Amino acid sequence: MIIIGEKLNGTIPSVAKAIAGRDEEWIRDMARREAEAGADFIDVCASVEIGEVETLHWMIDLIQSVTDTPISIDSPSTEVLAEAYKFCKKPGLFNSVSMESKKQIDSIFQIMKDNPGWEVIAMLCDDSGIPKCAADRLRVFADIMKKAEEYGIDPSRIHIDPIIEAAALMDPDREDGPGIAINTKVIDSIRAQYPTIHITSAISNISHGLPARKYMNYSFAAIVLSHGLDSGILDPLNHGMLAVISCAEKLLKLPQEELQKIAEAAKDKKLADMEIPLPEGDFTQEEARKYAEMTATVLAMKTLNADVETMDPDEDDRDINGVVYAAAALLGLDEDGYCMEYIEAYKDDLFGVQKK
Repeated sequence: MIIIGEKLNGTIPSVAKAIAGRDEEWIRDMARREAEAGADFIDVCASVEIGEVETLHWMIDLIQSVTDTPISIDSPSTEVLAEAYKFCKKPGLFNSVSMESKKQIDSIFQIMKDNPGWEVIAMLCDDSGIPKCAADRLRVFADIMKKAEEYGIDPSRIHIDPIIEAAALMDPDREDGPGIAINTKVIDSIRAQYPTIHITSAISNISHGLPARKYMNYSFAAIVLSHGLDSGILDPLNHGMLAVISCAEKLLKLPQEELQKIAEAAKDKKLADMEIPLPEGDFTQEEARKYAEMTATVLAMKTLNADVETMDPDEDDRDINGVVYAAAALLGLDEDGYCMEYIEAYKDDLFGVQKK
């Protein structure tokens, strides 16, 4: 997965404090840590009311003083993006454009035409807002790709963001089905049409408003990777997330019959008897195995369309409980919708996080 490091965003209180105090060493240190953790891009968002371009210039210079990792310039204003990219020593990523008239997608695509190394995140929304069904998001996608063709932008330079909404707000009765069905339908269609295009997401958005957020984030990452997502805006310092991504990528490369065997073993609580791919990174054997089994369990539920009752997780295995309830909600297997089973499991302390 292409990792877009999210830690230098002014909407995060610690970053806002560093920006307000012009704490140069804090910004440098965070950029250095994200780069060393393996970020492919370092997202930089000022999120200030006055002097956004100047603040981005200051932050970009600091980042470039400690790493040559490409920068993702993040602003809701395409006018700001069109100015701030000039401060980058090498091509990076524009975050973001859409078909909203205020976004001025033409100006960014013109810059990309003149500067072939630059890439862009394109969000599937327009002046009507975020489309409520997959068909309408794909209509916006078609409009973006027409623009890209007009400016000669190869699909491989585009990261499509299908726009992930918080799982707690997903209506179980909507047109495309419960859970994240709208997103997986969009991802599947885009991947089939454009094999070389990138599909991205702000991973942690899925868990806004929910407790024990890591389980929802881990489960979401594994599921959307299985549909073709290959880029993500996330915390590269979160070793658990990197472990799940590593495991999912390895599991998804296995032959289908082997993945099916692992899925059945997860359902029958026999994963401990199987050899499954472990994550790369600085993990103890116990930690590596834990993340591998969590990831295998999520993919098993997707493969078997298995709900919580089918998986019947051991109440003492709190991490497995966490991903089972999260995956059930994301796959639309929570009968009440709105992550109610997940929330109730948390209240019953089945995830073991309230006592920590």
